[in-house]
Amino acid sequence: MGRLPLLLAAVFLLGAAPSPSALKVVEAYNHRSFGNPGWRRVRLDLKSGATITRSFTVANVWRAEGSAVRTLFVLEQPENLKGTNYLLVEEPEGMKVYLHLPAGQRRVLAIQPSHFDEGLLGSDFGYRDLRMKIPTAGFELRLLGRKRLLGRSAWAVEAVPASAATRAVSSWARSVYYVGETDPVLLGADHYQAAADRKPAKQMRVQGLRQIDGAWTETRITMTSSGGHSSVLSLQGFRATVPDLDAALFNPETLPTAAERLFQRSLP
Repeated sequence: MGRLPLLLAAVFLLGAAPSPSALKVVEAYNHRSFGNPGWRRVRLDLKSGATITRSFTVANVWRAEGSAVRTLFVLEQPENLKGTNYLLVEEPEGMKVYLHLPAGQRRVLAIQPSHFDEGLLGSDFGYRDLRMKIPTAGFELRLLGRKRLLGRSAWAVEAVPASAATRAVSSWARSVYYVGETDPVLLGADHYQAAADRKPAKQMRVQGLRQIDGAWTETRITMTSSGGHSSVLSLQGFRATVPDLDAALFNPETLPTAAERLFQRSLP
C-alpha cells in the first residue's frame, strides 16, 4: 500500500498537460477577442499616496485589420484640454504614435519611439502601456512559471529587448507580463530598469475584469511608480462593437477632425 501514493503521483505527472511556450502564451493573449471595432470610456486619476491630484476622462475607439490594431484616444475632460487626441498604430514590426493638440498650430506630430514610455498627461501610463497587444518582434521571451493575481492563475512571461532596434528605444532592460492561464487576459506587468533588479521600477496590476458581449475588458487598472505616486484607470463605458464606425478616424492625417467626428457619434 505504501507504493500507491507514489504510483498515483506518477500517473498524475504523466497525465499533466505540458507547459506552453512563452510565445504561445503571448499569442493567445494577442489573439483574444477584444471587440472590433470597439469603444470605451475611462476615468484617469493621478494620485499622490491616497490623494487624487488630477482627473481626466478619455474615450477611445479601435479597429483591428489583419494583424494590425489602430486605436484613437480622445480627451473629453477637463474642458480646457477637450479634443486633444492621439492615434496608436500597432503592427507586427513595431508601433507608431501620432499626436494632435487642438491649441497652437494644430499640427499632427509623430512621436519618436524613444518617448513612448513618457507619462501621458503627467500620469504613470505611457503610450506602450495602452497597447492592445504584447510586442514580440525584437524581444526574447521566456516562461518563468505561474503566479496568482486577481484570484486567477497566470503565466509569467519575461520579455527582454533582443535586437539593436528594440534596445535603442526601450526604457526597460526587461519586463514580465502576467497572462491568465485559463482566460487570455493580462493581469499585470512589472518593468525593470536593469536586468539584475529585483524590484520593478514600474508595476501594473489589473484590479477588475469583465467579459462584455464576448470581449474582455479591464474595469480598473493601477500603475505604480517609485516616489509614492500612482495612476488609476477606471472603466465608465464599453462597447465591443460600434456599427459603421468611420474608418477615416484611424488615419493620422484626419486627427485634426477626429475628436469632433467622434463626439458627433453621441456614444453614451
